[in-house]
Amino acid sequence: MVHFRVGELDGVSLEMDKWYRVLEERFNHNVYYLAGSSGQSEGTIISELSLDYLPSINIRDKAFSHKIDPNAEKALRDEIRLITDRIKPKIHTFIEEFNITCFIINNIFSLPLNIPASLALFEVVRTKGISTMSHSHDFFWERSYYKPSCHLIRSYLDKIFPPNLPNIQHIVINSLAKNKLKKRRDIDSKVIPNVFYFEDSNWIKDSFNSDIRISLNIDDNDIIILQATRIIDRKGIELVIDLIHELNKIEYNRILLNRPLYDGRIFQKNNKIVLVMPNLIEDTDYKERLENKCKTLNVEYRFCSNIFANHRHVSESKLKIYSLWDSYTQADLVSYPSLQEGWGNQFLEAVKAKLPIVLFEYDVFKEDIGPFGFKTISLGSNLQKPDVNGLVSVTQDKLHQVAQAVILVLQDQTTRVKMVLSNYEIGLQKFSITALGEYLQPLLSSLSN
Repeated sequence: MVHFRVGELDGVSLEMDKWYRVLEERFNHNVYYLAGSSGQSEGTIISELSLDYLPSINIRDKAFSHKIDPNAEKALRDEIRLITDRIKPKIHTFIEEFNITCFIINNIFSLPLNIPASLALFEVVRTKGISTMSHSHDFFWERSYYKPSCHLIRSYLDKIFPPNLPNIQHIVINSLAKNKLKKRRDIDSKVIPNVFYFEDSNWIKDSFNSDIRISLNIDDNDIIILQATRIIDRKGIELVIDLIHELNKIEYNRILLNRPLYDGRIFQKNNKIVLVMPNLIEDTDYKERLENKCKTLNVEYRFCSNIFANHRHVSESKLKIYSLWDSYTQADLVSYPSLQEGWGNQFLEAVKAKLPIVLFEYDVFKEDIGPFGFKTISLGSNLQKPDVNGLVSVTQDKLHQVAQAVILVLQDQTTRVKMVLSNYEIGLQKFSITALGEYLQPLLSSLSN
């Protein structure tokens, strides 16, 4: 299985871990990771595949900046070829060392984040004829950034992202992507949705994670709203800040003070609603804009990716590092206000954790997820114009409706349990590890024919 990175908290890396498990446990395949960085996972590393490989970053900047002249285009072609030819022998060595008979390539054929890496894999797959699944979680045409600077880059986009080769099966994660791929490239694909570990033991408070609130300086009776996504601007996190600001108003505060929370805790005058963000900060500018908004609206927040990872451990500096899943054991509510998603990993995590979910109804949710009958607290699907800081919002009426629904699930145990158990049953049936095996069965059968 190939990706720019593995062993991290991004959605693609997490999804690869699920495929890895199903391929080994259900289908008895030997699975190996090949990536530019390995994070907390084991794998073969080719540094030139990394998202952080500086020469490829420079190439990407030239490929999608202003228009360049023919001389600059030729120089760019030479730069790409130099790194491509450096990568290819390393891929061949990996194939030979592990006797690889199938590649599952994640996003490298759909996003031109590292063009030499994509070109190298394309040429290896084409010349060797190796059976390949191109697993595309996102496509470049879904991002306004990817405007080619010259004919060379346009030709790469047309040829490689994704490639139309007879030995490649194309897999997408939603029906919108399937339809768009067919329309743009006349390529047929199979939809395999993201899944989660619904069969595994529930996440619970235990001796390891019991001190998370202490680590974050959050009181036991404070309310935690968990925003478990990465910090990038399409996640719409500003919508949750507006919601907390609304919940902090006197009319809602009085209701919270008037009766116990769903689990018997008492929310008192000195208690707060805290937005906790344990995942990777991948857009520092957006993070700063969120931080400024929180300070302006007097919303409590915690950026805390420094103490969370994809598994529990103690760092070399003796700092306790919790798993991302530990954060769910402390949460009272999960926010998922994404404006755009290929699927919805953190949505499924919240369903697994049996927590109520506040979400913005992004397109894929409306098309592929919502129709299954999940019960959520909806921020709607319409946005106001961005403010001067580029942050979006919903109407005040919508915030008022959502705040009332949030208060209900924070205080009414019966309503809360009915909601989360219904969601869990849908997740178990349709989006579990067992379900992934059923989705993969026909694709793996076709590889062996």
